[in-house]
Amino acid sequence: MTSKTLYGKTTVTVGEYEFELEPTLSAVRKIEQRFGGLRPALDGLGSLSVDAVSHIIFAGANLSSKEAKDVPEAVFGAGVADVTAQVVPYVVALLNPSDAKAEDEPGNVKKTRAKAAQ
Repeated sequence: MTSKTLYGKTTVTVGEYEFELEPTLSAVRKIEQRFGGLRPALDGLGSLSVDAVSHIIFAGANLSSKEAKDVPEAVFGAGVADVTAQVVPYVVALLNPSDAKAEDEPGNVKKTRAKAAQ
């Protein structure tokens, strides 16, 4: 089981399920609300918590409550260590999502503000 990052998205395989996690502001806000920030979310992943990794999957895949109900059991069944290893790169990408998209999108040109002449 490995995660693949493509165009800023991360595909995570959990048993028979496959989730596409997108780096959105909505996902960041859901994760921050649950953990108090992205750093505490990484700490939760570091503790190999089924609930932590499941919540990040819920947020990143924008799952409804009904869709999310089987995720913790699937994470447990697939092995929390294996699933966590797939989710960590997604959370790291959330720390600076514009860089992840710029690197992943073919033909993408980074736009920067020109510094004013001093």
